[in-house]
Amino acid sequence: MKRVRNFMFASAGFLMIVVTVAVATGERTIAQITAGCIKICDEVPVRVALTNIARIAGDVRITNDSDTPIPTRLNGAVLVDSSAQNAVRTRSGLQVTDVFQREVVITLEPGQVTETASFNVPQSRLLAIESASGFAQMGAPTQAPVVVVKTIANGDYAGRIFMAQFSSGGWILSPVSWGSPLLYADPGSKVELKFSRAGTVVGTATATVTLSGHFIDQ
Repeated sequence: MKRVRNFMFASAGFLMIVVTVAVATGERTIAQITAGCIKICDEVPVRVALTNIARIAGDVRITNDSDTPIPTRLNGAVLVDSSAQNAVRTRSGLQVTDVFQREVVITLEPGQVTETASFNVPQSRLLAIESASGFAQMGAPTQAPVVVVKTIANGDYAGRIFMAQFSSGGWILSPVSWGSPLLYADPGSKVELKFSRAGTVVGTATATVTLSGHFIDQ
């Protein structure tokens, strides 16, 4: 009987030691988790709601629907990994300083056959002219306008002529078989518009031409 009692006391003591060690170990684990990092290893995605800042190491995939966008804030540089097999699609937006548009008015005085107007392209910026249109009012019904724009790209001159279509009150000017962009102009070069009239040279003639496009930094 005494031996059984001693065995029970010994078993109880051993059980007490095991419980104490388990509690102590559990408290250290909880403390380490609270003060350190949490690592989740699960094949099933885990939904996490963050109310503060979290530091995440590894790959992160964010499903961001257009109906319910996820607000994000980035501090510091962002490294984008792109390859031919998994390319990252990007779209650049034009700044206000990149946009170009210019209206040029040329007037022919009575007896004057031709006149030229020009403007300079800013330094260190390539000009791409993408759209052009105009309107001309001639000095007499027997006159027809001839409008040509000239630029220098890579040191080579190029000219484009406008088609003139008679309309009520004047002539509508539009590019003839121009591509897109219509023309390029080198940084620091000069863009010239030449306005001439065919036929009689009586009266005053005026041509208004509008060019638009964008600048490209070099």
